[in-house]
Amino acid sequence: MPADEPSKEFDDDSVTDAESTEVNVDTNRAGYNLVITGDGLDYDQLESIFGGNGVPTVAEGDQPRFDQNADDDEIIVNGNDPLSADFSNVDIDPGTYDFTFSATDSAAEDTASIDVSTEDVDGSFSQGVYTQTAGDVVEMSVELEDTSSGYIQLGDEDSGFVDILYVEDDDDDDEVTFQVNTRTLGTGNANFDQVYDTEDDIVESKIHGDISTPDENLQFVDGDGDTLGSNSFGDYLNELDLVSSASDTGTDQLVRPLQATTYEVSLNGGNTFIVNSDGESELEDELDLSTLDLTQPSVENLQTWTAPSDAANEDEDLEEVLNAVTQTTDIAEDDRLVIQADASGLYGHMVAIDEDGFSALDDGFNPQTVQTLLDREGEGVNLEVEANDASGNQQPTALDFGGAAEDDIFVLADNAEGQFYIVVDTSSDDAFTRSLSTDAEFTAELEYEADENERFTFGSQGAFGDMNNAAPAYPYFQSGEENTQTVTTDFSIVERDASFDNTNADAEVQVAASGTATVSGTTNIAPGSDASVRIRSDESVSPSFVETADVNISEDGSFSAEFDLSGQSAGDTGTVSFRVGGSSVTDEDAILVEEVDTEAAFTVSELDPQDVTATVGDALTVTATVENTGNSEATQTVEFRVGGDAVASQDVTLGAGNSTTVEFADVDTSSLSAGDYEHGVFTDDDSQTATLTLEEGGDGSDGSDGSDGSDGSDGSDGSDGSDGSDGSDGSDGSDGSDGSDGSDGSDGSDGSDGTSEDGTPGFGALVALVALIAAALLATRRND
Repeated sequence: MPADEPSKEFDDDSVTDAESTEVNVDTNRAGYNLVITGDGLDYDQLESIFGGNGVPTVAEGDQPRFDQNADDDEIIVNGNDPLSADFSNVDIDPGTYDFTFSATDSAAEDTASIDVSTEDVDGSFSQGVYTQTAGDVVEMSVELEDTSSGYIQLGDEDSGFVDILYVEDDDDDDEVTFQVNTRTLGTGNANFDQVYDTEDDIVESKIHGDISTPDENLQFVDGDGDTLGSNSFGDYLNELDLVSSASDTGTDQLVRPLQATTYEVSLNGGNTFIVNSDGESELEDELDLSTLDLTQPSVENLQTWTAPSDAANEDEDLEEVLNAVTQTTDIAEDDRLVIQADASGLYGHMVAIDEDGFSALDDGFNPQTVQTLLDREGEGVNLEVEANDASGNQQPTALDFGGAAEDDIFVLADNAEGQFYIVVDTSSDDAFTRSLSTDAEFTAELEYEADENERFTFGSQGAFGDMNNAAPAYPYFQSGEENTQTVTTDFSIVERDASFDNTNADAEVQVAASGTATVSGTTNIAPGSDASVRIRSDESVSPSFVETADVNISEDGSFSAEFDLSGQSAGDTGTVSFRVGGSSVTDEDAILVEEVDTEAAFTVSELDPQDVTATVGDALTVTATVENTGNSEATQTVEFRVGGDAVASQDVTLGAGNSTTVEFADVDTSSLSAGDYEHGVFTDDDSQTATLTLEEGGDGSDGSDGSDGSDGSDGSDGSDGSDGSDGSDGSDGSDGSDGSDGSDGSDGSDGSDGTSEDGTPGFGALVALVALIAAALLATRRND
């Protein structure tokens, strides 16, 4: 081709029939038109491939226009503008195509080849089974290959429900991720945003809002490919026997929310949905099949935690809250109360209520969301957190979900684990219906209530359990009061307090006048709080001093601070205070001493044995070392405990710094059942524990039969009869007959079953000996 004529080649050597590519033009010409022809392709096909450029031809001289040669199986375009070839717009067979490019005013031409293959559309779900509790939210993902969109059928005729979704990858990551609210899916009056959610992609539903994005319409056909009725979704559902008539809507399939069962989830590479001759649903091009397994909701447990004083919504991330809490039933005033509920089957309803929708699962729920759920009595969810202070006509103090703001009461949910956390700022009056009394005792109760006679239905309770005067009936329970589930827990909100160790008889805190003086104590204030200990000298002390040290509050409430008081003298007095957030909680008088007279403290170590396995009925011997690490002599009762119960004890007296080995010998285990137990040695101050595993013992072999008693000895001969009186001699009396043999002694009884080899625990030989002696005595008595 002459140097001034265009040279052409495709950017890609191969494309699929769903792709496009650029045509590279190498030319120094300007103002010319380009003629394009292709192997076996007519004008319409060429126009579909190259005509999408939208570029005009050059209208100069006798150069032909774009569409003047439609019958010549060629297309003419402007040769100077960018040129692309879009193979997604044309229906051609896969293969290698040679395209010829020539200028309209020259005989020179160039040829470029490209391989066109059929697009291999594929897709798959991220999981074979998606498991979630009915009434909660489940997240699904589908990966797409060689396509950006597809259709998903959720459910089938066997599960009694079907929805069809259009999904499209809108962020070009070859994946569509979306969430499904199983409480609202298929429910009338539920908006799309209450049922489905996606952050970065496109999802549309036939039931909730319809499908409008794709260019092609859905096709509903029978097994022969014939259109069902008017080709409506209602016709499809009717053929599957999921509705009464084709005029019914998708929400007419259910009488109550989706129940706990399995639902097929299938991915369709096409847009056609089929009902075969057996009345079963099929897809035109099933790319993958998954299962949504909805399980039965339940209420499992309630427990309380405490967290440092702050607004209820200070931590909007659940992980941050869990890192800050400490488990306790005594919550110090002004600290945060955290009530953990292990419960499932309510988060979907909360999502539908909360103004932030699905985002509330991550960002937290407004307390009014909880109140609205409780007000919908037909849903059968009851939650009360009340103090035991009701009197007369006075209602008890309770958490005020309806009147509180998010900084007073905040609710965080773990939808995946089936847990939610109510965070309460106990310093806020708005969190409660009344002012808190000192050391108020509370009971929290969560209940899923079943109706005595009827199950939940949309007709009786309303779509969201909000029908007026509806009887409470949790949507996922059978009828009957025995199906109601309730959990409770008790806790107290107590006055903030702290106390110091090492006080003397005058209630003064003893502090060593040294460079490493330690002040320790305990508090009920939440671990993690901004706490410190301050020691200040009295005005009369010279030199005066003020020292402050930050402290960490341990999980058991203990704290310890260290000061350099080496410049002070024994006898100096002052005040020591425990402070939180810059305010004093406790102030106590203090006195500096040469050495702190610490109380006795008995520690335990060297437990032996530790983790051990034995048989029920075995006797155990356990030892441990007990040391008095305090500065004074004391006597304590040291106990050996199994499963929390003391099974042996002894009093131990130790001087300061002394230690001893305690032994608990022959501890009987026959009253315990097989299983794992915590065992260990306990003092008033310390303990060391390990695991005792008791196994069932087999029955001991039967004791052998006692030997037969020996035969009784022969009776002695009878004495001769006395001679008759004189007269005629009478015959002598006959000899007395021999006494009969003594009867055999009776067999010894079998030894009873037992754990010892002798058959009787610990006493087998003795019992057998006694039995033999008894048999011999019996025989002797019979002989007498």
